[in-house]
Amino acid sequence: MQQNYLLSSALAERLYYEFARPLPLIDYHNHLPVQELAGDKSYGNIAELWLLSDPYKHRAMRICGVPEHYITGQASAKEKFFAWCRIFPQLPGNPLFDWSRMELEWIFQVTIPICEENAERIWQAANEKLCLPSFSAQGLLKQFRVEYAAPCTAACDDLSPYANLPGAAPSLRGDDLAAPTLPLIQKLEMLTGQSVRSFDGYILAIRKRLSVFHGMRCRFSDHALDNGFTYQPEDGRQDGYFSRILSGGSLDQAGQSALRSAILRAVAKEYARLGWTMQLHIGAERHTSTRLRNLAGAAGGYAAIGHPADIGAVVRMLDDMEQSGGLPRTLLFTLNPADHEAMAALSGSYSEDGVPAKVSLGSAWWWCDHQQGMREVFQALANYSVLSTFTGMATDSRNILSMLRHDYYRRVLCSWLGEKVSSGEFPDDYRLLGSIVRKLSYENIANILKGGSSWATNHSKGR
Repeated sequence: MQQNYLLSSALAERLYYEFARPLPLIDYHNHLPVQELAGDKSYGNIAELWLLSDPYKHRAMRICGVPEHYITGQASAKEKFFAWCRIFPQLPGNPLFDWSRMELEWIFQVTIPICEENAERIWQAANEKLCLPSFSAQGLLKQFRVEYAAPCTAACDDLSPYANLPGAAPSLRGDDLAAPTLPLIQKLEMLTGQSVRSFDGYILAIRKRLSVFHGMRCRFSDHALDNGFTYQPEDGRQDGYFSRILSGGSLDQAGQSALRSAILRAVAKEYARLGWTMQLHIGAERHTSTRLRNLAGAAGGYAAIGHPADIGAVVRMLDDMEQSGGLPRTLLFTLNPADHEAMAALSGSYSEDGVPAKVSLGSAWWWCDHQQGMREVFQALANYSVLSTFTGMATDSRNILSMLRHDYYRRVLCSWLGEKVSSGEFPDDYRLLGSIVRKLSYENIANILKGGSSWATNHSKGR
């Protein structure tokens, strides 16, 4: 691949090399394997690192007809790798075609085409690299210059691995908290020492657990509002709903929605108190093939895009949070690209003095995190919000090599800006453009991590 890949103009090249490329990475939402990072794992072969844990690749292999035996089945790692190489030439147009070549060529320096005929040579060459210290789990993060990575971590998960990870911190995955079960409540009691006999006791236990997360540098939370999400305003019945759970009972769909809504309002207030950013991932249809769910697990690469979001439900929830004084900084990630504009527009609906884009559209997410999806997000932000307040890229990936997608994102951004200048839509102001690149690649999310406000900083500098 050419070094100027995706850089469509001389201006794009200059913006990329002078402003984007030198910046470190902040990946504020991912599913990296924390135990592997903490143990600084060395990988036995390229399949173990590159293929076996990547549901994106698994999905592509299924689409191409590869038997599950060679995807998540009992085939050897080498057999699975050869199966991947066999179907790879069919993938032009899919972002995996770009990402995989970038990873192999720019990280492993293996430049031969990925195909069945070259599979053995690639296997040998890549595995030789994996013997080097710089290709261990932490070594790879250093290669990518990752300054802060935030793997999703459930409230009751063990946080001790983060003690050995100065460049990583947990990002709270709050889905189980919003749908409590008796075993979860009992584990939360054990971890916090807080007796939970009521809804308020449950929220107090959560508050204590969040304080522990905060001490481990957690600054982000994440909740999935999957396809069909509904929101119920305060009805004063949360104690009754919660008592039903405590007694080992179950709730009907309306009760589940009401209890979840009450918990979301309560935990959002805690996030706001701590200065965290709440991420809402909206619109995934996770329950598609029961067969694949049984074979590959809950995150096996078979989820789909749901229908456009119920904007009314989202805004009623955000409004209730705001009115109660408990609306944290919020990022709205939408899996259905039809929602990009609607979510971008919401940045003008909720605000706080001195806080840029308190509610904002998040980065192109999951099936949208390709070149077209990124461009659509840039355009939606430019049209319906303020582009320069965008928090930038998060990989949402389980694969350490996916940190290279930050480079992909930065190249797409620089090319998009260059095209806007060429068309006359943006001024040919190199200093201004460089500032936008820095903000959208690093500075905006760095300011959020520091607990600062870019508006306040810029205002004070100008006085």
